[in-house]
Amino acid sequence: MNDKQREYYKKLYEKLSKEYTKEELVEAFVFPSDMSEEEEKEANRQLLEDRKRRLANRTPEEKMLSGLLRIKYQMKDYIERNQFDKDKSTVYFLNEYLKVTDKKQKDLAEDIGVHVTRLSRILNGKEKLSLSVAYRLEAHSGDLIPAIMWWKLVQKEIEQEIKTDEEKKQQEKGKVKNIVYQRA
Repeated sequence: MNDKQREYYKKLYEKLSKEYTKEELVEAFVFPSDMSEEEEKEANRQLLEDRKRRLANRTPEEKMLSGLLRIKYQMKDYIERNQFDKDKSTVYFLNEYLKVTDKKQKDLAEDIGVHVTRLSRILNGKEKLSLSVAYRLEAHSGDLIPAIMWWKLVQKEIEQEIKTDEEKKQQEKGKVKNIVYQRA
């Protein structure tokens, strides 16, 4: 940083410190530092160590909250993408949910009031997650993961089926009688 820039930031700081406390300035603004490359590396190392220490000392509640928010934002990101990814299915996110909440299938089924066999069928891709189960998962997560996100995952899977399952489409077309409109 050159002397002209230093002077500018000094005057800016003096002006702002008349209006705001030091705490407010720290929370609202980032000022460039005059650190050398070595000092910057050391500061980054210390920051990383502190971050690791804080992560290691989280309470179980903080870990669960962090995990639930991670799932929520991964779901949000996937839903907003126009591309289908078979690895990001409802089953995938439900399994992640089980891990984060440290629940077994039986326990989650009991918590949300569904038969364990039904939850097992959902987790094995044999049955689609219903709207009622989506509502229950929302409530179970303390409203952190909205039912609409679970439902949008299901809808994304159904949309993919409609686009790709030609065999099923032809099978269902074969059951139709008296087609009302024929294209030439």
